[in-house]
Amino acid sequence: MPADSTRNNVRLGLFVMAGLGCVLFVLFLLGRQQNLFSHSMMVRADFRTVAGLLTGNNVRLGGITVGTVKKISILNDTTVRVEMNLNSDVRAFVRKNAVAAIGTDGLVGNTIINLNARPGPAAPVQPGDILQTATPPGLDAMLGTLEKSNKNLVGITKGLREITDKINGSEALWKLLSNEELAANVSQSARGAALTSARLATAAQDVQQLTHDAKQLARGIQQGRGPLGYLLTDQDFAGQVDHAARQLAGTSDTLAATLTDLQRQVQSGAGPLNTLLADTAAARQVRLSLRNVQQSTASLRQSMEALQHNFLLRGYFRRQEKKKRKAQQKQAERQEERQQAQAAQQETPTPPKPPAD
Repeated sequence: MPADSTRNNVRLGLFVMAGLGCVLFVLFLLGRQQNLFSHSMMVRADFRTVAGLLTGNNVRLGGITVGTVKKISILNDTTVRVEMNLNSDVRAFVRKNAVAAIGTDGLVGNTIINLNARPGPAAPVQPGDILQTATPPGLDAMLGTLEKSNKNLVGITKGLREITDKINGSEALWKLLSNEELAANVSQSARGAALTSARLATAAQDVQQLTHDAKQLARGIQQGRGPLGYLLTDQDFAGQVDHAARQLAGTSDTLAATLTDLQRQVQSGAGPLNTLLADTAAARQVRLSLRNVQQSTASLRQSMEALQHNFLLRGYFRRQEKKKRKAQQKQAERQEERQQAQAAQQETPTPPKPPAD
């Protein structure tokens, strides 16, 4: 009996010790989670709303838990101050320009505080510092936006349904869609539009080429190339044109003075021009002189024909006739050689001219 009692006491003691060990282990885990057994520093942040944040919730930096929420207090009707205990070993990674924001652990998890680092140099955070805060869109705001989107979606769906009902009830539209002739006409119009586009593209290329040629011509004129450039840029030619213009102006003045003198002679009745134009006796003598000249010319022609038939001068005239025929034959041969040379030159292809700079 005493042996059984001792054995039971030992078992009871071992069970109590195991229970105490489990309790101590659980307390250690809870204290470790709450940073009760590690060195920590306290920093603060002011929010307009904490969205269900509780004391003991986690504080994370880059998705890693670096501390817990120590205290939540209300400063006024628009500010809620949150005190956080951060592990001392992450002090070098939390800068004074870090931004604290309220977040959630997953979609429906606990509310936590996320510390977001900003780019740029900054000193490490010190105990008691107040961090900057950012207010992310809350669940209520997102639900309000979603409600507006749902209303808009309902309106859009209703409008699409009305349009679909109108399309389904439109006989003219279905006849139009089932008209094969209309489809052929539309296809032909599309082909015509494509052909017109191709022609317009070709015309645009031609216009571009003409523009390029005009630029080349203008550049050549500026540089004095070609006949037009020579006419517009050669100073010697300009001087010759100026000299010719002055001579033409002088000739015009002389001709005007001569015409004025002749007009004055006609009006005054003096001078040879008035005699030729107004004196009838002089005109009669001129006609008689011309008639005598014609008669003398006819008599001279008859005399020349009589000399050609005279046996003394017949050999001379024959020799002159032979010389004349030989000259005409040589002239015909030269004309034929010239025509052959021109034909050969036209048949020979001319080499392409190099493009102008």
